[in-house]
Amino acid sequence: MISLRLLLLVLATLGCRELVDGNAEIAPLLASLAVLGVSLGFGLLFKASAVHVLAGSSPPLEQACWERCGRARQYVERGWLAILPVALLATGWGAALNALEQQGLPQAIALLGWFLPSMFLIVLLELTAAQIDELFHHRSESTGTSADAPANVSANTSARELTDESDPACPSWWSEWLLRLRLGDMASLVTCIAPVLVIAMLTDVVRYFAYDLWVTRLVVAATLVALVSVVLFLPVWLGRWMGVVSLPAGEVRERIAAQTLGLNVRGVRPMLLPSRGRWPGAAIVGWFPRFRQLWLGDALIDRLSPRQLDMVVMHELAHVTRRHFLWRILPIVWAAGIVGLFSAFWPSDPAWETAGTVVSSIVASVVMLFGLGAMAHTCELDADRSACTLARQVCPWAQGDCAKPAQELSDALICLLGGSSSSADATWLHPNLQRRLENLSPPS
Repeated sequence: MISLRLLLLVLATLGCRELVDGNAEIAPLLASLAVLGVSLGFGLLFKASAVHVLAGSSPPLEQACWERCGRARQYVERGWLAILPVALLATGWGAALNALEQQGLPQAIALLGWFLPSMFLIVLLELTAAQIDELFHHRSESTGTSADAPANVSANTSARELTDESDPACPSWWSEWLLRLRLGDMASLVTCIAPVLVIAMLTDVVRYFAYDLWVTRLVVAATLVALVSVVLFLPVWLGRWMGVVSLPAGEVRERIAAQTLGLNVRGVRPMLLPSRGRWPGAAIVGWFPRFRQLWLGDALIDRLSPRQLDMVVMHELAHVTRRHFLWRILPIVWAAGIVGLFSAFWPSDPAWETAGTVVSSIVASVVMLFGLGAMAHTCELDADRSACTLARQVCPWAQGDCAKPAQELSDALICLLGGSSSSADATWLHPNLQRRLENLSPPS
C-alpha cells in the first residue's frame, strides 16, 4: 500500500531536515505561509488540469476520462516530489522549524511540521479527486451505468451485506473525500512517518526527565521500545485509521478459519476493509502472531468467486508460512550496515562530516529502495507458487488436481488486475500481471 513515490517523499523530507541549520532568516509565520502557498499552487494545478480534461470530454463521462484525470494527478505528484527540497528550504520553513526546535519545541512536533506541506497537498488533491468522483458518479448514473461495477458476479456473500452498509448510489463529494483520506495516500504517509514520530515523542520525554549522563542510553532504549510498540500495534492503529472491522460471521469467515486451522497458521484474525468498492485487495498486516491480521477488501469479496477468493487467501497465508516478513527486513539491514560502515571508515575531520552524512544517506537509500523492490517481487512470485501448494492441502476442490489452484489464482489476478493497462503494469512492490501469470503456468 506504500508507493515508491511516497517513500521517496519521506526520505527527501528527512534528508532536507538533516541539511538545514537553525539560522532562520524568515519569521516562522511568513515561512509557513510561503510553503503552504507552494502546496496550494500544486493543488490548484491539479484542479486546473482536471477541469481541462473534463471540459474536453463530452457526456456521458467514460472510464478513459477518469484515467486521464488520474494521470494528471500523477504528473502533479511527481512535480511536487521534484520541487519538495526547494519548497522546504527556499521558503525558510525548514530553517524556522530547526530554530524552533533548538529553542525548545518538541522534536516530534518539529518533525511533523516538516511533513505538513505534503500532508496539506494530499488533502487538496483528494478534495479535487473526490469532486471528480461525484461528477463521474452522477454522469454514470444518468446513463444507467455504474463506475464501480464489478467485473463479474461473485458467489460470495456481498460485502455490503456483511457490513450492513446502505451508502447512496451517488455519494457526495464530502463522503468521497473522507473515504479517500482514510484509504488513500494520507493513510500511506501516516504509515511511513508514524514510527519516526513515535520514536521522536519518546525521545522528547526521555530528554526532558533524564540527566545528561543517561540521555544517550535512555534515548537508545526509548527508540527500541518505540519500534517494538509500532511493530506490535501496527494492525490496531492503522486499522482504526482505515476503518477496518472484524469479518462478520458467515461462509467466508468459516472457510478462512478452516484454512488457517488446517495449515496450522495461528494468530491471524480475518478483517474486512469497507471501501465502497474501492479496494479490491488483500494484505497480511502485523509481524507477530496474535497481533497479525488478514485484511480483505469489500471489492475483493464482491468480485471473486469462492475458489478465487480461497486462492487469494492462500497467497496471503503463504507470506506467513514462508516467513516473507523476515526476508523483507534484509534491505533495511543492508542500508543500516552501509551507514555503519561510512561512520567507521569515513574521515573524522569535521570538514568532511556533512559530506559523509549526505553520501552515506544517498547510498543507503538507494540500496534500501532497490532492495525492498527486488525482495518484494521475489516474495510475491514465491507466494503465488506456494499458494497452489497450500490450496491442495486445505481446499477440498483443489485436492487431486495440480492445475486447478494455479488456474483459479490466475483467473483471480486477471479479474483484479486486468481491468486496465495501468493496473496490470509492474509496481515497486508487485510484478506485472504477465510475469505473475507466467510464474503460475506449468513448465513446458
